[in-house]
Amino acid sequence: MGDAPLPPALTDLTVPGYDVLRELPGARSFTPKQVRRWVLERGVRDVDAMTDLGKELRARLGEAWRVRRGALDRVHESRDGTTGILTRLDDGRLIESVSIPDEDRRTLCISSQVGCAVACRFCASGLEGVERNLTSGEIVEQVLVARELAPDRPLTNYVFMGSGEPTHNLKEVRKAIAVMNDPAGLGIGARRITVSTVGHPEALARLAEDEVPFHIALSLHAPDDASREELMPGLGPSRLEETLREARARFEKTGRRLTAEVVVLGGVNDTDEVARGFASLLSGLNVVVNLIPWNPVPDIDLAPPDPRRVEAMADLLRARGVTTTVRRPRGRDVGVACGQLRRHAASRRPRD
Repeated sequence: MGDAPLPPALTDLTVPGYDVLRELPGARSFTPKQVRRWVLERGVRDVDAMTDLGKELRARLGEAWRVRRGALDRVHESRDGTTGILTRLDDGRLIESVSIPDEDRRTLCISSQVGCAVACRFCASGLEGVERNLTSGEIVEQVLVARELAPDRPLTNYVFMGSGEPTHNLKEVRKAIAVMNDPAGLGIGARRITVSTVGHPEALARLAEDEVPFHIALSLHAPDDASREELMPGLGPSRLEETLREARARFEKTGRRLTAEVVVLGGVNDTDEVARGFASLLSGLNVVVNLIPWNPVPDIDLAPPDPRRVEAMADLLRARGVTTTVRRPRGRDVGVACGQLRRHAASRRPRD
């Protein structure tokens, strides 16, 4: 006989979903709110820590539910303050999130899958393909763990840009965002949440239906369909024209400015010709282009760009009226970019 199945996790509940706890023997009308606050506001990891619940009720709750699905496995901190966080899930798999400081901001990069099916040529996340989707609770727990690690360095922004393509796990990502945004959940404002996506038109159309007006960042990387498909073998048909049409429609509905992300690779997409292609492609859109110099990844035969080339691309885009930023490389000394940390540690035993 195999091991008994684990009870469900409280972090997988929606905010209204905590009402199911009223059915517990000894529960009262305010029990769901009490438990929800312990889990999401105070971040407890164990039912016994919920001290304003009676002992018998805690026992009943602990029999029927566990608090979380995962536990902190290890932390890697870069000299620049970037923190790579590995969480080991209850099936033994590892997921990575990254806390990134930038002046008065601290952004948490969140994973939505174990691995990734898009298999970008420059990213470690997809080297072994996708293993499974994360549950909404496993997504929410990344926020809880990051908050616990640095209570004196509060997070200000949250971006779904870790392992996985968020729209391949859209149901659970949207459920997690609802918990993150709800004032009775994690209370994170919609303008502080960004979903980074390759931008399949159908997925963007579904995102436009979402009641939470979070930001969208399109992972473009190249200004034409053929080049995108070469850089992202698991993308499928690129369909940039349709993608940008849907992105414009979402902007008209929400007023949230679009971000276009370009991971810049030396000798691949770091030319003036590519920059002119982006300027033409994005003409007339309310968009900011974020140029991201590539962080080297072991086993990937590519090169980071010359910083002068990145600045030349930025200058060309700005000269053509496209708002452009250049991201500073982060976490290179401990390998926390592009899913490297999770891949490096995947075969190791969890720490005691």
